[in-house]
Order: sequence, then structure tokens, then C-alpha cells
Amino acid sequence: MAMKIKIFYTTIILLAFLMQVQAQQIFVVAGKIEFEKKENLHKIIEGESWLENFKDKIPQFRTTYFNLYFKDDKTLYEKARDSDEKIPFFSDDKSVDDIIYTDLQKQIFSKKQHIFDETFLLNDSIRQIDWRITTDTREIAGFECRKAVGKILDSVYVIAFYTDQISVSGGPLSYCNLPGMILGIAIPRSNMTLFATKLELTEPKPEKIVSPGGKMKKIDYKNLQITLQRAISDWGDYGRKYIINSLL
Repeated sequence: MAMKIKIFYTTIILLAFLMQVQAQQIFVVAGKIEFEKKENLHKIIEGESWLENFKDKIPQFRTTYFNLYFKDDKTLYEKARDSDEKIPFFSDDKSVDDIIYTDLQKQIFSKKQHIFDETFLLNDSIRQIDWRITTDTREIAGFECRKAVGKILDSVYVIAFYTDQISVSGGPLSYCNLPGMILGIAIPRSNMTLFATKLELTEPKPEKIVSPGGKMKKIDYKNLQITLQRAISDWGDYGRKYIINSLL
């Protein structure tokens, strides 16, 4: 009898443990993530003598916010809210209105992108990045994330932090294809970081996650790069920085 009672209580404890483990392994499949983008303006203007004279009038960081909607291996990345921040020489940044749609199953993306005074619709396959996953971790927006390092445009390093607790392998901008959702991006070359601030478990409506539409000049990634290089070939270092930032 005593043995039966012992087995009974052992079974109850084991079941309770298994239920707790199962509860901790819930995976998020749909929702909305807010990202905070920070750009170090003091670093960006280094070497630009005419701007360095105004360094004391410019805040060190410019902060903007974006939303990433995700569901069924599709994502949409767009501006979250307007900023009241007015920064001399940096206020007319039309790139904050860019919209990026990604289909992870088909491995394609569409981006509504502002270049100078024209709006393009960039359609192409998702950029393939040879990610190197490390053992480093950090917590972002309540999720434990693992660090990965990749390289784009031959020499621009991208540091990403992803969580496998969100099963969609997307991320901000057009960065994706890690074993989970990317919640943090740092690009030292561009003095820019993007980190998630919160997750909302509200399931986006189907009409929210669609490719951007409207009358725009259609272009692919390679031809956009060629167009930029031709347009600002005589801009020196500033032109090279502009091209890199436009192709992130």
C-alpha cells in the first residue's frame, strides 16, 4: 500500500513538472513587434567638416520607431509612429516611410523605397547572408536571444540577435533566415542599431501583411545599386555611405 501511494505521488509530481516544461515551450507564431532604431549622428558626421561645426547643435542620437507584423511566414515592416524630434540637416529623411514586405516561404521581398525625390518598388529574392551563430546571448524585450554575425555588400558586418521562441524566421528591414525571429540588429559601419522594445500578441489581419502597392518605378536589387552608383559617383565618401545605407 505504501509503495502504491509513493508511486501515485511520484506520478503527480512528474506530471506537474512536464506541464511546467510544456508551458515554458510555447512558441509565438503571429503578432506585432515594435523596434527602436537609434543612429549615432555624431559618428555619422565625423569627417564632414561643414557638419562638425554644428555638432553642439545636433543630439548624439536620432531615434525612430517601426513595427514588424508577422504571421504564416510573412512579415511587413513599416514606420510605427511619427517623431516630434526635429534635427537640423537630418529632418528630411524620407526613408522612414519605406515599407518592406517579406514572404519567407517563397524567399522573396518587396520594398517601397524612397531614393532622392523618387519612389521605387524594389522586388527581388531575399538577400542570402552566411550567418555565423555564436554562443553569446542577451535578453531583448523579455526574450533570450542568441547572437549571429553576417556580412553584406562584401565588407559590411551585421550583428543580429534572434529568439527561437518566435517561430517565424523574419526580422526588421529585410534581415531574416535565422532559426527564429530577429529582435536586434547592429550595423557598426552605419552607426545604427535596431532593437525590439515590445511584442503584442494581436494577430494581424490578412490585408495588413501584403506587398506595397501604388504607382512606383519597379526595380530589382542589382539595378538599384547600379542606379545609385551612377547618380552619386562623384560624391566621394558621403556617396559611398549613402549607397550602403540605401541597400541595408
